[in-house]
Amino acid sequence: MAEPVVLTVEQFRELPLVASAMEVQPGHGRALINTDLIVFTAGEAQELSTTVLGVPVAVRATPAQFSWDFGDGTVLQTADPGAAYPDHTVAHAYPSTGSFVVQLTTEWSGQFQVDGSGTWLPVGGTATTVSPAFEVTVESARARLVDEPLP
Repeated sequence: MAEPVVLTVEQFRELPLVASAMEVQPGHGRALINTDLIVFTAGEAQELSTTVLGVPVAVRATPAQFSWDFGDGTVLQTADPGAAYPDHTVAHAYPSTGSFVVQLTTEWSGQFQVDGSGTWLPVGGTATTVSPAFEVTVESARARLVDEPLP
């Protein structure tokens, strides 16, 4: 009797998963103190293929959790990939000025399908990817009325 084909968590973690593409608004690397820095990602599944015991296996990796490290000691964990302004759902307001590095770690759950069988089976564990860092400089600003005509 042939040994059943199973994709182990170790094999899942060795697959070339692409890190989630991190989006930041404002995207120019500068933000205002006490004002939301909006972050989001696509949150889409990835489909890959591999071979286990000589048998072709399709793999689907789905983001299960996003961990946003804002570089100031604040880490936000959520299943929500977020959204762009004005529909944003994931954001952080820095309480002080300075330079901070924003980092996104995505935890992926997996399923696999053996040789086109049509049945997706769960992978017994998760894999993680880390997106390229984004540096943000948080500044303060004051509103000022000027009694001059605009150019």
